[in-house]
Amino acid sequence: SDGISMANILYALTKSASLLDANGTAKFALEKLRDRYITPQRRSNIGVEFLDIYAKSPDDNPEILPTCYKCGSTNPLIRASDAKLSADTAGMNDQCISCNHLFVRCFINFDVLPLIEFTPTKDIPHSKALELILKTQHDREFAFGLDTAANENDEDGLSTELFDACVLRSLNDKNLLDEDTNHKPVEVDFNSLRSLPRQDIFVIQAQRQMSMNAQASPSGVLAKESGEETECRFFKNVLPEIGIALCPNCHKFFHESDFEFEVLRTGGCPFCKFSDFDHHSY
Repeated sequence: SDGISMANILYALTKSASLLDANGTAKFALEKLRDRYITPQRRSNIGVEFLDIYAKSPDDNPEILPTCYKCGSTNPLIRASDAKLSADTAGMNDQCISCNHLFVRCFINFDVLPLIEFTPTKDIPHSKALELILKTQHDREFAFGLDTAANENDEDGLSTELFDACVLRSLNDKNLLDEDTNHKPVEVDFNSLRSLPRQDIFVIQAQRQMSMNAQASPSGVLAKESGEETECRFFKNVLPEIGIALCPNCHKFFHESDFEFEVLRTGGCPFCKFSDFDHHSY
């Protein structure tokens, strides 16, 4: 693009990858730099970087490689499509090389977040899916025969088991249609939707978002006020011990602790600077 130097981008990638022991990525960036104009002041620095990196292991540090939370595959930092750096691959999605699951990243440090996108089966309207997710704890206990608080762990286990079964079906379907590289959300059936713990669910609907936690009363109002069937995007946090926040304005995801720190420090979302959190839940 005009005003953006690809040589500067590649040089920055080389430096960052070298610091993280991502030697394979650093070598990739250096190779691409050969085809770019380099200022005389920077040529000597690149020569030193070249010798230093080629003296190291040719592989990236496995500890920094992103893992897909849907299929468990380890992904490279640079994919084959990224390596082309051409106009025909510029719009490709940030997704798993194995199952095509879209990575959802924290928009502060760009870590991959443990979120899996799902959608109700075709026979379930999105409004009905919202209603099922928003059921009270008493409704869930009655539906699954869990009439005491002591059975809470059993309910959580059942929810995980049902959702995992939906994920497995999705992965099996992907294997049958291996040539398809498009992302498809996991299809979740009626019983699985009914079992989902709402505190682990995030919903983006018609330029508005909902975090299905117990304090998010506006989300229930939103579901009831919507008179038309509106397409939603549903996400499940598959590692609930990792807190996640969703900005109600820009719909970017963040690590919850990082998001809260930035809101306290700057007074608004670190991405869009939205600050009216009194009337929204994140």
